Amino acid sequence: MRKVLIYAGTTEGRELAQRLAEKGIFSIVCVATEYGAQVMQDTAVREEIDVRQGRLSVTEMKDLLLAEALFAVVDATHPYATEVTKNIRQSMEGSSVPYFRLERNLEEETDLTKDCIYFDSASACAKRLCCMEGTVLLTTGSKELDAFCQREELRSRLVVRVLPGRESMELCWKNGLEGKQIIAMQGPFTKEMNLATIRQYGITCMVTKESGKVGGVDEKLEAAKEAGITCCVIRRPIPEADQTYSFLETCEAIEKLALKEGGEEGEKAFLDVVLAGIGMGTREQRTIALEQRLAETDYLFGAKRMLEGLSAKKNVYPYYLEKDIVPCLNDVREKENGKQNVTILFSGDVGFYSGAAKLCAALEKMDAIRLRFLPGTSTISALAAKFGESWQDAMILSTHGVEQNQWKAELLFAMRRGRKLFFLTSGPEDVREIGAFCVERGFDEHYDLKLGYQLSYAEERCFTPTAKEAMEITEPGLYAGFMVPRKSTCAGTDAGQPCAAFGQITPGFSDEAFLREKVPMTKEEVREISICKLRITEDAVAYDVGSGTGSIAMEMAALSPRIQVYAIECNPEAVELIRRNREKFGAYQVRVIEAMAPEGMEGLPAPTHVFIGGSRGNLREILEAIYQKNPHARVVMNAISLESIAKMQELVREFPVEDLEITNVSVSKAKQVGAYHLMQAANPVMIFSFTFQKAE
Repeated sequence: MRKVLIYAGTTEGRELAQRLAEKGIFSIVCVATEYGAQVMQDTAVREEIDVRQGRLSVTEMKDLLLAEALFAVVDATHPYATEVTKNIRQSMEGSSVPYFRLERNLEEETDLTKDCIYFDSASACAKRLCCMEGTVLLTTGSKELDAFCQREELRSRLVVRVLPGRESMELCWKNGLEGKQIIAMQGPFTKEMNLATIRQYGITCMVTKESGKVGGVDEKLEAAKEAGITCCVIRRPIPEADQTYSFLETCEAIEKLALKEGGEEGEKAFLDVVLAGIGMGTREQRTIALEQRLAETDYLFGAKRMLEGLSAKKNVYPYYLEKDIVPCLNDVREKENGKQNVTILFSGDVGFYSGAAKLCAALEKMDAIRLRFLPGTSTISALAAKFGESWQDAMILSTHGVEQNQWKAELLFAMRRGRKLFFLTSGPEDVREIGAFCVERGFDEHYDLKLGYQLSYAEERCFTPTAKEAMEITEPGLYAGFMVPRKSTCAGTDAGQPCAAFGQITPGFSDEAFLREKVPMTKEEVREISICKLRITEDAVAYDVGSGTGSIAMEMAALSPRIQVYAIECNPEAVELIRRNREKFGAYQVRVIEAMAPEGMEGLPAPTHVFIGGSRGNLREILEAIYQKNPHARVVMNAISLESIAKMQELVREFPVEDLEITNVSVSKAKQVGAYHLMQAANPVMIFSFTFQKAE
């Protein structure tokens, strides 16, 4: 999609972007300052306007010109920003993209302007002010402050009115102005406000620029005349010889180019494409906005069942996949001229488990296309309404096309935390699996199941089976449901409160919870510290090297179902224990690698976080393999023996690391002996934690 690039810095720049957006023309608006971005904020809520902040060099302007698909460039910067205009023109040398300099209109001389003193530059004006007495109100902004502040005699008599932005304030301070001399306000300013400022500060002379009506000059001159003070005006720089355009001339020229881009004057059509959600299926679910869109649609796409009873001005296609739709749209662009309205239908809402996202990515690569979205009623909102449930507090998962281990990990994560859960399924087999999962894990005692079947269709049914009853469902069709935590299901909980057995969000399974036998295991308190030192993230790829019983792997997996965990262990007895613990804790996303490290890492995705609990003497090789896979990985290593500690100290000096911490942990736990409790110490553990730093 080709766009207009607008260098803004004036009211006209903002209004131009707004007007073009209303015509469906997309623009990139460049503003220099944070304040400029704030001014654009209300306008920038439109999808057609992309606001970018920051001062650009000539090289950066050239890069922007090459990086974006542009059909015009508009210089709508301030009339006095001559250096910026010069840079824009220089950046466009050799470019075939049309350039427009939007020039602010000046008014004829009036009674207000004929008595003003005019100057060709700020420095000339400042020189004259040095010969005058009294307090000067400077309304020329912050850019020319340097010219007026060079001499102390004049600087001490200034009151300056500038924009309330960080850059403006810094320029004031840089030029030696005190707080009492600064008025930081955003216009427009009425005659009364200007007059009040003149009287409040005892102003004897006002300085302004020749900025025209839009710049608020008339209100300044009226106030100066009524107050009987002198008004100095800095003339606008004379533009270069090439043509300038008024606001209306610029709008008309851009709109004409846009029509040409869209095909009305060219060889190919401009496609106005809307991806629309039709709701749950029946006509009653369609929005008024969708009905209006369908009435003006030239080409209509969607699954066959969605198109029943619908028509378009030209053609209807039973397509909903990218591979079918994109070639068809290319054919439309080749054979048609002018604007063509295209509507593509999706079930439910386009933003909720919809194929619209994938199709959108493909359509955005096409030229001469405008892409928009119309929302529809989603399954989750429809089902929530059926049961009178809120859904803003629900976790959401889909079993459709998702590996069972993945969605079970998400289901377990939500239910362990006592969260409400909404789910979409592929059919009755998934409902049976969910029911069996709840029974096996004991969640059927703490959760209510609410199901919707064939929502919006004639056979629609909403019911609340138990988890055991859900295990018997066989009727084919579309199912969706809620898992809602019950209140006060545990003894000792207050009324209205969920069971305290669920909801834990910290690491810290007890040692007794793990199946261990004779395999070594990182103890509870050391596990917790080690995992915290890992600084693990929600989308982490984590290795547990020398996994033993898998206690670290299970703890990491319990933090988020999105964490990929690889437990690497070469001892067959330990490998079997890891698999049993994985089943016990429901750590479905843990993948067990039965191999010696680092050989077992081959073929695995690059890790973001690595815990090393055992190395079998291969610590150097393991660290080298990790570094090769990801030279920014976070690593935590534990050691008990003095020899292992010495080896780790040696290696952290050899490898490029940052954030190195070495922590000694000594844990003692009370053990009951008869009527007494005695503290029993465990072996002290040394924890090395660091982040690899890629060497230059």
